[in-house]
Amino acid sequence: MSVTIIRQWTGRGARYYHYDTVEEATEDTRDFIVRNVGPDIDPQQLEAITRGVVALHCMNLDFREDCIVVEPGHAA
Repeated sequence: MSVTIIRQWTGRGARYYHYDTVEEATEDTRDFIVRNVGPDIDPQQLEAITRGVVALHCMNLDFREDCIVVEPGHAA
């Protein structure tokens, strides 16, 4: 099953990432979050965020006080 994840930083345009499998989307999304938040993110929180993002296929990202805020995104 192919998956499209839409990533959008607050105040910027959306970027679309297409994956052939859910596993590929999950791995890349997890890596993306770690790269932007840092390796000290709680593993359980990381997995919960990753599962939610892949389930929604869309996310908005925002940095606030050294943390990442993930919200459902809106595809146009």
